[in-house]
Amino acid sequence: MWIRGFDWDETNRRKLRLHGLDEGSIEDVFDTGDPYFIQRRSQPGRYVALGFASEGRFVLVVFEYDEETRWIRVVTAYEPTDSSWWKKYAKAKGLDAP
Repeated sequence: MWIRGFDWDETNRRKLRLHGLDEGSIEDVFDTGDPYFIQRRSQPGRYVALGFASEGRFVLVVFEYDEETRWIRVVTAYEPTDSSWWKKYAKAKGLDAP
């Protein structure tokens, strides 16, 4: 997935702050966090990215990707409490899951 940029506004920034995250840490998930992408079949154009924010936190990012403009609009992001997300990431990346 080639990304040209991110579409931020007060709504998605507020959602990040509720989870103790900011735009830079989420952009790092895509830039340096080696994310694993899952396409949401029920919602075309919407995806989940699993990866690491700049602080080393494992996060789940729900986002929309516009294939034409190659911009990402983050819907929300948080540290998942359900261990199945880590297991999916670990399996995809060939890591040992607890």
